[in-house]
Amino acid sequence: MNIPRRWIEQTKGIGMTAVSIMLALALVASACAPVAAAPAEKERMVKMGLHACFTGPLATVGAPYSYGVIDYARYVNEQGGIDGVKVEVPWYEARSMVPDTILAHRRFVDLGVVIEHIVMSTPTEAVLPSLQRDGIPATDLSAITPAQITKPQWVVVTGSDWATIFMTMAKWIKENLWAEERPMRVGTVFYDVSSGWSTIDCVKYFEKIGVEFVGYEVIPYIGCIDTSTELLRLASKKPDWIYLTSYGAPTVTVVKDIKRLGLQEAGIKFLASPNTIDECTLNIVKRDADGWHSAKLTPSYYETDKFPELKTLLEAMKRYRGWPAEELRGFYVAGWAHSAVGVEAIRLAIEKVGYENLTGRAVRDALMSIKDFELGFLYPVTTSDKEPFIVRSTGIYPIREGTFQVPIDWVWILPSLYMSPQEFERALEK
Repeated sequence: MNIPRRWIEQTKGIGMTAVSIMLALALVASACAPVAAAPAEKERMVKMGLHACFTGPLATVGAPYSYGVIDYARYVNEQGGIDGVKVEVPWYEARSMVPDTILAHRRFVDLGVVIEHIVMSTPTEAVLPSLQRDGIPATDLSAITPAQITKPQWVVVTGSDWATIFMTMAKWIKENLWAEERPMRVGTVFYDVSSGWSTIDCVKYFEKIGVEFVGYEVIPYIGCIDTSTELLRLASKKPDWIYLTSYGAPTVTVVKDIKRLGLQEAGIKFLASPNTIDECTLNIVKRDADGWHSAKLTPSYYETDKFPELKTLLEAMKRYRGWPAEELRGFYVAGWAHSAVGVEAIRLAIEKVGYENLTGRAVRDALMSIKDFELGFLYPVTTSDKEPFIVRSTGIYPIREGTFQVPIDWVWILPSLYMSPQEFERALEK
């Protein structure tokens, strides 16, 4: 079949036109196609692991503390973070139990946290070898125990050690509330954990300050439902004062039993160790605690004249939690303080090694080198391997009408029996 030449010429023209149209469309399409976005800059972030305690026998302690840790990090992020670095607080419900704390630590290692916040010394003691091995420092909502002391130091605690605090309280009572010529007779009750047992390490020094130690009783940490036997046995030794060290549920039982047994009416006076009677506990026992004295490491909500920056904390608490100032809990303040100290250690570490080189070991070095860090509601914080303590003083609060009254004194805690034994002994002579 012979194809007419004009058909061939026409077909060529149509083909060329089609090609031209396709090229034009391709150019238009390429102009309209979205340009591939440049990779977004990765958000700069650091993580502090929280061993939360919202449930269990220490929930009255751990829940306010946990909220305080979280809320301070939120507050920092609202202010722009640590020079633009966001602070994240992954948490795990550890209940202040050893197995849960160990599991939480393993999770935090996987998440890359650079510091951990733990409630209570016993789980801290259990996880301390892992903290050292994995290079992650911690703060502990407790006082230090011998098992937490390492070289270098990996844990910063709230305040000194339990033995030194007991000695400080006994010395203060003797000098301020005791007027008789005979030695003052003191006994103690504590719950069955390492921090409780360490309390009595100081009693060999009591004779130096004119105090006679009459003995101690131990109560359960879990399942403490009656302490009558222990209290009556100690009362039979005729102490003038009984010093209580326990937290959460056991404290409620002890205070209720003392009231039921009429031990205050029998002439025995009672002093609670720092924050043993906290606002949550007081809301439960109410006026059954009237007549007690309580040491408190953190101020009450009404002390904004003495601690002006407490207003910032109260405003943040109201904004984040909806809680009025009257519902401030001492352990919320402690959580805020621990979180702030952790953030300050991270800031100092970044300043020294840079964000890209930040490690838990760098944070540990910074954590033990904080100097005159202003919280605004505690005295300036200075920490070191020799003195890994956040708080150096305690208020003495009388309890009346079911509430903490204005403190009658703020007392400087003696040098640590464990960390500075020579200074501890010299301080007793003053």
